[in-house]
Amino acid sequence: MWTDRSIKAIQSKERPFRLSENTNRRGGGRLVLEVKENGAKYFFFQYFRKQVGKSKRTFVTIGRFKESAKATGFSLSDARDEALKYENILKQGLDVKTSIEEGKMEEQERIRKVDSAKLQGSLGQLTDSYLAAMEADGKRSHESVRRSLRIYLDEPFPKLIKRKANTIEADDIRLILSRMIDKGVTTHTNRVRSYLHAAFSHGLKQDNNPRRYSKEAIKFNLKYNPVSFVPKQADFERVGEHVISEKEIKIIWKELPKESAITSWAVKLALTTGQRLGEIIRVRWCDIDFDDQLMTIPATVSKNKIEHIVPLGDLSWAVIEEMKEITGDYKYLFPSSHKGKMKKDKHIFNTTISKVIREYSTEHKKVRKFLARDIRRTVKTLMGKAGIDKAIRDRIQNHSLQDVSSKHYDRYDYLPEKQQALKVWNDYLDLIINPREKVTHISKRCG
Repeated sequence: MWTDRSIKAIQSKERPFRLSENTNRRGGGRLVLEVKENGAKYFFFQYFRKQVGKSKRTFVTIGRFKESAKATGFSLSDARDEALKYENILKQGLDVKTSIEEGKMEEQERIRKVDSAKLQGSLGQLTDSYLAAMEADGKRSHESVRRSLRIYLDEPFPKLIKRKANTIEADDIRLILSRMIDKGVTTHTNRVRSYLHAAFSHGLKQDNNPRRYSKEAIKFNLKYNPVSFVPKQADFERVGEHVISEKEIKIIWKELPKESAITSWAVKLALTTGQRLGEIIRVRWCDIDFDDQLMTIPATVSKNKIEHIVPLGDLSWAVIEEMKEITGDYKYLFPSSHKGKMKKDKHIFNTTISKVIREYSTEHKKVRKFLARDIRRTVKTLMGKAGIDKAIRDRIQNHSLQDVSSKHYDRYDYLPEKQQALKVWNDYLDLIINPREKVTHISKRCG
């Protein structure tokens, strides 16, 4: 039997050689010491591996003999413990090398799962990745979606957004939406549901997407979309039918709150041009052509991703000139503000304008309650009353025309037709806003 001292006393030779410890035990394997030519000593476990028709002498590496207390490696006692562990494997009728390899594979799998769990994306990371993808794709709604998710998800459910995205169930989604409904939120509940559904759809594809929208190498490992199991509230969806009357337009034009000048100008420009408020507020001063009185809505801002040129009639231009005195030094026509101070490079939020309009229409009993989106519908309707053909109205409002001719062949910009139509509309709108002044002026001219 060896001792640490006797092992240290073994001298090296010109070639490596092996010694085995005689334990007088049969069939259990042996502890073997290999001495290298440089004097280094290594422990092995020797056993006979059963194969078809024969047995093969097999060695399993244990490790280097520990020469001193400060050295690394195995002491004789440690090596015997390892050899005993391998003997026990043999007694169970198992092969040592196979068991070791399987053990390594299991350990690697365990480590892989631990590492994978560390890289497993949370619900918050999923929504961030989705919003980053929206921004990269140039979707102008990414700001309002971010704001909605912050208000209805991040702030009320701080623990939920830290959970792994693939642990989120339909019950969790139901909890988020139920809270909104309990607070009296109706239509926007369906909007938030659609945002969450889109975020999970994004996550289902993102793991295999060669393009990353997160700085971290996260994975979501989603198996299904939990939002799919939560129904949309059909009664919350109302088809837009409200048209603001001409009498109400006059009141709105003259009585919009002066303390909310940015919103007032945005509403007036929407009324005079028929454009989407969400696009108007993203227009920069460099998009205004002062020579030809044109406003360009860039493709990055336009809903259908097509650059849209809008002629500015007399009323529209009067609004632009009034605004220029106040916001002309800023990047956007409609800069956002914080505590009364306007920001150089930020435009006002859709939600801010919607809130001002909602509060105004609620407080003023002479005007039926209306929403920001009702303005565009009103303009479209009254333009028809003013005698403007629907085809030109569609062009003015930059609708996506799906007929083959419009979609693939017609590249004419219809600018002269749009200029004429918007002149007619601005004159018509001016008569709505200032009926007495116009009638008096016409009477004097004719008299």
